[in-house]
Amino acid sequence: MKESIYFDQEQVGVSNINRSMLFGEGVFETFRYKNKLPVFFDRHLERLRHSANFLSLKYPGDAYIQSLVEKFVKQHKPKDLTVKIVLLSSGDGSYFGKSNGVVVMVSIKEDDSNNDEISLAIAQTKKGNSHVLARHKTTNYLSSIVERREATKKGFDDALFLDHKDLILETTSGNIFWIKGSSIFTPSLSCGILPGITRGLVIATCKEKGIKIVEGNYELGSLLFPEAIFITNAAKGIIEVVNIDNLIKPTRTHKIFPIIKNALDETLGWD
Repeated sequence: MKESIYFDQEQVGVSNINRSMLFGEGVFETFRYKNKLPVFFDRHLERLRHSANFLSLKYPGDAYIQSLVEKFVKQHKPKDLTVKIVLLSSGDGSYFGKSNGVVVMVSIKEDDSNNDEISLAIAQTKKGNSHVLARHKTTNYLSSIVERREATKKGFDDALFLDHKDLILETTSGNIFWIKGSSIFTPSLSCGILPGITRGLVIATCKEKGIKIVEGNYELGSLLFPEAIFITNAAKGIIEVVNIDNLIKPTRTHKIFPIIKNALDETLGWD
């Protein structure tokens, strides 16, 4: 996977991003750029702005960020790209100090992988569902890094987080759904998960198609014997899960799953 990194300033040194380097203070958004900005790009900017305000980071403005993305994307011939926008912070050297500036970094990956199926390990780290950062995509990503590495060592692709009550939360890279009978289930936002943009689109798609979707608090046993399990994120859309820790494997009868996947691809303009 080829990655190119760009900044909105010509000279970026440690002093420009010291708070991000020292304390992990920064926020980001990731999405797929397939020949054009994503259909719901405004939702990514809204969430980025909200997270920046939460951390008291200066937000550069929607139009400015969009212009940077379009400028840097032009330097790539393939137009099926994974784009990450990162706001990096500078300021007071004390961890409790204030940010006084932001550098915009744009990462662009030319992803030639076509992995529509993944397996999940159960993460060893338990996530607290009341953590204030749960609803934000921050550059402090260590728990996800550690658990993803451990999952890979075990022969899995990603890790599934549970909370301290062993309730299902999310993976290191997306929200989780599963299909049983004529219904689709997913953890509620009250569990302290990221309000994923693609998650919201799937829920809206199910409602439009008359498919019952239930948000709630679920133990791991709720995942037994499903038609399908899948995760969602803005870079890949829907990715089917074929195995969870060698304990849970869907029947993959594919009755409802293709309806949802095809409808989402159409909504996103990926069909």
